[in-house]
Amino acid sequence: MKKENYSKFTLIFTSLFFVILSAGCNSEEKKQALITEEKNKALEKYISNFSKEQLLSQLFLINIEGNRKFIPVEKTGEIYGQKNEGNWLLSGGCLLFKYNLGNTAEDVRSFTDSIRQFYSDAGDIPPFVAVDQEGGYVSRLRGLTENLPSQKKVAETFSLEEAESLYERQARQIKNLGINVNLAPVVEVETSGNASFLDTRSFGSLNKVIDYGKAEILAFENNGIGTVLKHFPGNSNTDPHTGLPEIRVTEEEAENILVAPFRKLLPYSSALLMSHARVEITGGHSKTEPACLSEFWIKHVVRGDLGFEGVVFSDDIFMAALEKNGYPPQTACIKAFESGIDVLMVSEKRYADILKVLIFQSENSPEFNDILNESVRRVIKFKEKLGLLEYVQVDEEKSSGKSKIPSFILTVKKQESVTK
Repeated sequence: MKKENYSKFTLIFTSLFFVILSAGCNSEEKKQALITEEKNKALEKYISNFSKEQLLSQLFLINIEGNRKFIPVEKTGEIYGQKNEGNWLLSGGCLLFKYNLGNTAEDVRSFTDSIRQFYSDAGDIPPFVAVDQEGGYVSRLRGLTENLPSQKKVAETFSLEEAESLYERQARQIKNLGINVNLAPVVEVETSGNASFLDTRSFGSLNKVIDYGKAEILAFENNGIGTVLKHFPGNSNTDPHTGLPEIRVTEEEAENILVAPFRKLLPYSSALLMSHARVEITGGHSKTEPACLSEFWIKHVVRGDLGFEGVVFSDDIFMAALEKNGYPPQTACIKAFESGIDVLMVSEKRYADILKVLIFQSENSPEFNDILNESVRRVIKFKEKLGLLEYVQVDEEKSSGKSKIPSFILTVKKQESVTK
């Protein structure tokens, strides 16, 4: 074969190969898109089985009573002025503080099992169970898991491989307690403007935050524990439990200090927690409201610029940073969801009064109702990722060209037994 003919043949063959390959890829992409569509239909069918009170309760992370057996404290009648009437009001997530934790790992597991059993008996959506286990002095599980040093100490004394091993062991131990969400790590860069507040809670410099933060996130996520990165976009030296943090930065500092660690680490994490800080970017965005109530920070930056599609949590809406600055809980809850929050953290054990406000607003604003429904879907997908729910393929298949597309139902997943 002549050289020029051989070259033509090679060019034609190569072009044909890439056309076939591209067609195959497009076909597979189309199939995956159709499977996703079927799973979305299954999700919609699943949530259609629940009342409005049950669905909007998915948007709350609530502290609970007890440490031996789950004890609910409110019924749906509370929403409508009918005390002790209706079904039990059960939040989408349960937040454990130290007083919720027994003396042994077995005590804790028995308690978390009782939570899920109560929800199951009530025919409700299974909850996620969350805890603050950052390390150092923010270690709710001290004595129940192996000692977890502060993030600062880990970054100073552990290699990345050692840190990854530490966090993997911690994740497995947490999972055995029946806990599946850790409100950690803190991925804020330490600066002079936040050092006294964060103390040992930061890994330190930007590079350390990114490297050690990634090691921790992957160790937890790969072992069945959802991570919640915090606190975006940052904090000052004012404790939000007592006052309103104020941050003032240049546009360059906003990107390279506040946003940069979250830009790098959010793709690996399940969720994000917003801070109460009010941020002013000189020559750019002016401070108006706290970040957890800010459309700019949530819709424009988190959802838009960073492209994050996971669950966005507020920090505790009962903190003084909000309550003492014109945002009592009933006002803050509306503003939070309008700004893009998916889950409200409430350190109190009762939330019927806040849920009542959401129900009233949703019934009088189709746009607000749509916002809440989208957040419910995100939470349900979050729970599927955590292994609380699962898509089960059913026998029926639908034809799509030459492909058979499976149908699914979304259902509660049987929980794994404790690993010895």
